[in-house]
Amino acid sequence: MISSANGVRRILFGVSGFVLAGVALAWWLAGTFAGWPDPRSSYSAFYVLFARDEFWGLIVVAAFGIGAALFIFGKWNLRSLISTLPQRDSIIIAVLASAVFAITALGTHFVCHDYSLSADEFMADFQARIFLSGKIFAEVPAQWIDAVRVIKPTFADYFPATHEWKATYLPVYAAFRAIFQSVYLESFLNPSLAALTVVALYGTARNIWPNDKQNAFVAGLLLAGSAQFLVMAMTTYSMPAHLALNTLWLWLYSASLRPRFYLAPVVGVLAIGLHQPIVHALFATPFLIRLVLERKWRAVSIFAFIYLLGCAGWYAWRLEFSPPTAGHAASFLRLWNPKMLVIQPMDLLLLAGWSALAAPLLAVLGFCHFWRERPIICDAALSCLLTFGFYIFFYLDQGHGWGYRYFHGTLSCLILVAVAGWTALIGKAGEARAWNFLLVGTAASLLIALPLRCLQAESFIRPFANASNGLHSMNAKVVGIDPRLAWYSADLVRNDPFLEDRPVVVALVPLAPAEMAALERAGTGQFISRDEMKQLGLATIPREPRWADPFRLGKGP
Repeated sequence: MISSANGVRRILFGVSGFVLAGVALAWWLAGTFAGWPDPRSSYSAFYVLFARDEFWGLIVVAAFGIGAALFIFGKWNLRSLISTLPQRDSIIIAVLASAVFAITALGTHFVCHDYSLSADEFMADFQARIFLSGKIFAEVPAQWIDAVRVIKPTFADYFPATHEWKATYLPVYAAFRAIFQSVYLESFLNPSLAALTVVALYGTARNIWPNDKQNAFVAGLLLAGSAQFLVMAMTTYSMPAHLALNTLWLWLYSASLRPRFYLAPVVGVLAIGLHQPIVHALFATPFLIRLVLERKWRAVSIFAFIYLLGCAGWYAWRLEFSPPTAGHAASFLRLWNPKMLVIQPMDLLLLAGWSALAAPLLAVLGFCHFWRERPIICDAALSCLLTFGFYIFFYLDQGHGWGYRYFHGTLSCLILVAVAGWTALIGKAGEARAWNFLLVGTAASLLIALPLRCLQAESFIRPFANASNGLHSMNAKVVGIDPRLAWYSADLVRNDPFLEDRPVVVALVPLAPAEMAALERAGTGQFISRDEMKQLGLATIPREPRWADPFRLGKGP
């Protein structure tokens, strides 16, 4: 037992060392041009956020890991504090799901200011508003046709032949938002999906370990203690929907050939059409291959038929409702992208830095011997590796995001691998020490890491939310901004799909004569200067790189 506990300590020190290297990287990056919100630096949000937030965020992870190695594996025992809880399924699931919903619903308003920070987030509501009108496309009013280029939001598809536009993504998540918009509750969509994810993961763990309710309890704690899971659910990203449907899929799939097992591909088809199809495809592939390897031909036939039918339907949607000039997903892939040698370790640091504090150790333990685990845990580990490995060949970093956004749809698989690591931890360090580690880690995650991450997210989002509110409250028919004057101000060019709201926000990039004439016909206009952008809270003045002040926590961009 002593040697096994020493092995656990070595893993904790190793994880902490890796995380401290990330602290050094964040410190260094904050002193470079890439780490500053400079208007001359395009698409640098990934590096700016890492430099800005990960110094302190990763310090918390490293401090917990080192502290756990030195002190938590002691003789004191917290197990008795919750000795009866794993036996009370209904209480556990109700408390966890309700707490997650409450935290994320409050965070939607107080952390994210009910504002869609990125263009990805905004387009879901853009398309939802079109759906609520009973249409798939919105027609651009005749007076604005000549100015479409400078009023079109990022990621809107425009069809010149019919003068219509729509969001570029697949429609299911926008349809979800439309349902909630119809009763003015769109702010509660992602919190509701987060609560559903907790229930589905708990049910999955109960299916996998039917004789061990403790494991389901641990899975719920690790998920509810994840800052990435909670903060992403405060946003309007589609990733919480991907996670919810993928976890619901796992719950059905893990039912082991019972009737509800065959509902999994139906949920999978919905998941493919949420936003981008690759998220569910990467997640589900190892589990589907398992059906073939185990020669469950009836299940293979049913899954194949439903998935092929669904994929054909979504492909037909793309053909029908995407403009002829739309790019292909392959254009974002590269056989070799040297940037990923830096970006992927940073992504791994984000995944560790935004997880529940106990999760990195448990995940390492789970991955150490995952091929010896029961098949569904092995497939969950492969799902994590496939999802993470795919983005080695991706051309772009994730841009905006809280934690590792591209991995978010597979987060439940990582939790299941960590639960397998939990059983390994009990074998190596004993039940009392394992519970000490988990409970202290959960408390520190919710009382230290989560407030820190909420403060970081809120201070970053606030200037953009204030700027957007300021632009749309101006007494003018047209408000013009020069995106070159303020960092990421191009994302402030946001107009409702029917151009009914005033003012219309225009990007004053070099204008063609026809565009200038269209804007003149629109009526009263107002130009936002560099100084006014600065007053709105945006980063406008180029600054020379300098070594970062790590105590600038809470300052906006």
